[in-house]
Parts: sequence; structure tokens; C-alpha cells
Amino acid sequence: MLRSHIESHVNPYEYPEHHVIQEIIKSLELRRLKLNNPRIPLMLKGYFIDMELVIRDFARVLKPNSWVVMVVGNVRYDGEMIPVDTILCDIAEGVGFDVKAIWIARYKGNSSQQMKKYGRSPVRESVLIWQKREI
Repeated sequence: MLRSHIESHVNPYEYPEHHVIQEIIKSLELRRLKLNNPRIPLMLKGYFIDMELVIRDFARVLKPNSWVVMVVGNVRYDGEMIPVDTILCDIAEGVGFDVKAIWIARYKGNSSQQMKKYGRSPVRESVLIWQKREI
């Protein structure tokens, strides 16, 4: 199970490798007490650590030219937009996949708290399409 929920437990030595998510988490940690839940940075750490492992395992077990299709939703916390789709695609490219497409399936609204404080900025729900490179 992915650690994509607020009760996620993350060991202190664990940290996502992707530089963009590191910056986003640092930014959210600095304002942790102002978040509607101070555990949001931990949840994001757990999710991206787990997704990095999943993507690396895809690269390890799939044969060249195999396809991966995944649906993900971007998120917004304390006004901070987190482009989950593009971050995961960047990770995939780094471990041996070619990103063939990012299809935007729909735009979804934000929580009422986010919209009240930061305005309405819909976030993407996307279909990611990758193909494993030839060795």
C-alpha cells in the first residue's frame, strides 16, 4: 500500500530523491503549523518515496518496449501546487522510460478551504503513458 494518506509513517532518514518534491516538502515543512494538517509533508514524503520505488521496480521487471499507463491527480496544499504527473514522468525518464504522453483526463476543484484562501485553481487529473527504453 502506498503511503498516500495523512497517517503515513516515514522514517526520519527517508527522503524522496526528486529535487522538485524536496523543495516543495521543505517549503511546506516551514509552514507546517499553518497547514490544515501538519502531517501533510510526511504524507507527501511517503507517497513520493513509494512511487519512486514502484517506478524503479517497473523498470527492473518490465521488458524493453513494455508500456506503463497510470492515472494520477495533482494536488494543492496551502496554495502550493504539486505537479504529481510531471514529477512522476521525470522520475520515470530517469530510470529508463520514455514518456509518450500525458493526457489530461479532467480538471478537478480544490477543497473549499483552499478556494476560500487562495482562489479557485483547478488541478489536473492525468493519464501517464510510458514505454520502457530498449537496452
